[in-house]
Amino acid sequence: MRINKLYPYMLIAPAIAVMCLVSLYPTLYSFFLSLNRMRQGQLEFVGLQNFGIILTSSDFWESLRHTMVFGSLFVPITLMFAFLLAMAFNRKLPCNALFMTIVFVPWMLSEIVSGIMFRWLFLPGYGFVPNTLAPLVGDLNFLGYPAGAMGVVTGASIWRTVAFAMLLILAGLQTIPTDLYQAAAIDGANRRQIFWFITWQLVRPTTLVVVLLLSIQAVNATGMFLAITEGGPGRATEVLSLYMYREAIEFFNLGYGAALSVMMFLLNILLAIVYFRTLRSESVWS
Repeated sequence: MRINKLYPYMLIAPAIAVMCLVSLYPTLYSFFLSLNRMRQGQLEFVGLQNFGIILTSSDFWESLRHTMVFGSLFVPITLMFAFLLAMAFNRKLPCNALFMTIVFVPWMLSEIVSGIMFRWLFLPGYGFVPNTLAPLVGDLNFLGYPAGAMGVVTGASIWRTVAFAMLLILAGLQTIPTDLYQAAAIDGANRRQIFWFITWQLVRPTTLVVVLLLSIQAVNATGMFLAITEGGPGRATEVLSLYMYREAIEFFNLGYGAALSVMMFLLNILLAIVYFRTLRSESVWS
């Protein structure tokens, strides 16, 4: 009898062990490293000194600002396109499967591959986009200007991520009973009223989940920036995750880099708390 009670836990034990190995242990070790600094190949305990340096560093606040700019563009635009695509695919139009496959091709590519593609597309003198627009606007170096570089990275990130967000929203749309739409149409509701009072109200919890996931992705975005701009021009697109990568990997400042990762972890926790509070207030008012 006791073995029967332990049997389910024995089945999930390998999965939990692997998850702890690849997720929990690195997280805890990052907390440990954040309290130390590397000196002559040895770890030296410095307490909260790394965090004090971070909070007084202009580079940290500048990279945080770049992250917020990227997130404020990436999240709402991705959500808008994902919602429009989900609404279209939910109508079960002809060739739905073909078009959905086309939409999902970018999501199947890695960030580095997608980033290199967009870097070559906008490469001055060689890229397809500058050469195409040259007769109209002359030689234009998108990656040579802060706004242009951020726009290219944001566009590439939206292009790659919109399929994932669309799939989640589409799943939420398909859980809405068709009887509600039929009853609303019988009562004389127009399309705008049906969307606002039925579709949006029922898919809003799913949309909040998508917003949370996109926000976390915006905070942790590294691959696209590394492949397209490498933080340039200058440090105009050096977001928080890229700043952490350079400090830890390129400059081998492990303690400082680990402290930056802890700050990013706390920022993700803050986003999750805001989401859960919003979701709870939604359930209270509904």
